[in-house]
Amino acid sequence: MVRRVLLSVLAVVVTLAGLLVPGTANAAPQAATTTACTSGVSISQFAFNPSSVPPGGHAPLTLVLQNCGSQTVQGSAIFYGQYAGQGCPVLDPGYPYPFTIAPGRSYTLTNTYGDPGFSGCQPTSLRMSTSVSVTGVGTVATASATLLFAPACTADEFAVRQLDFSPVAVPPTRLSTATLVLQNCTSQVVAGMTDWSFRLTWSGSGPPPGCPALDPVAFPYSIAPGATATVTFQVGDPVATCLANGLLLVVNVYENGVTGVVATAAANLGIIQPTPDSCYVTFTPTYWPGGFTANVTITNNGTAAINGWSLGFTFPGDQKITNAWNAAVTQNDTSVTAANLGYNASIPPGGSQSLGFQGTWTLSKVSPATFAVNGMLCY
Repeated sequence: MVRRVLLSVLAVVVTLAGLLVPGTANAAPQAATTTACTSGVSISQFAFNPSSVPPGGHAPLTLVLQNCGSQTVQGSAIFYGQYAGQGCPVLDPGYPYPFTIAPGRSYTLTNTYGDPGFSGCQPTSLRMSTSVSVTGVGTVATASATLLFAPACTADEFAVRQLDFSPVAVPPTRLSTATLVLQNCTSQVVAGMTDWSFRLTWSGSGPPPGCPALDPVAFPYSIAPGATATVTFQVGDPVATCLANGLLLVVNVYENGVTGVVATAAANLGIIQPTPDSCYVTFTPTYWPGGFTANVTITNNGTAAINGWSLGFTFPGDQKITNAWNAAVTQNDTSVTAANLGYNASIPPGGSQSLGFQGTWTLSKVSPATFAVNGMLCY
């Protein structure tokens, strides 16, 4: 039976499980952590440091989000994970970590994870993932990071202990550093060659449109008994017009005097395709005790017409829409969707469409700050 663990619960009982040490979240204004700012909210870092610890060890995992848009963005991030190893638990998502990020600023969240300390669980690695959602839009970014539990040398072996990217995702033309760690647990010096092959990937079939083939590279190594060797290489999507959303790295390890591959490892790099600021939304409310009206304008700043639109947003307060005009409006709790009618479906470049609604409020009338048109953030 697979054991499942709720992260938010373990944050309380860490003294028993030793799994999650609560970290800190810092949403105060600070300098951008990356110069690869495009638009919207992106993950500029999601990594363990260090990425390899002895069995029983722990390491901090840091998530850095960047708001590259022109408006304050609110949302939340969840963490979940999976151990590699028999008898080890699955880490179910805990309660979301909320964030508010001003334009051009970042948000940093750090938690510490490690060996769960469960009887019968001897993990070889822990793969943690995060899912980042923006209020009124939904999930905008995901990433994963792996913590290796590298044992001290107790067997006569030669193995790959780490292969990962930092950062885990980059926009086109930006580079990420791939790190390979080899460990020699034999009594002899081990020398050979590592061959690195790269393939750009996307959601469709065949090669991604506009993307080149990437040449392989090779690096020699020589490792003393009981030692490790680290090889790093910077790689990414080299062409701005390439539509790849990922890059697969496969490393084959060869040893001098041994026929064939002695070890293989793979890692994936996310490619963040920029979303152009192709639209702009204005929300103009008029409030009175217990009621309000709001006029909303969607402006097309792009070069192509918007043929059919659906506006999504979330009320931070407890507003309830009672009637609307120039749109078909539905509300589910605080989430609102407004879709075009037959006569106002098209928004030409430089043009706009307006809609509005009337409603009530009881305790809070805070206006929404984040909007999406056809599922894309709109500034």
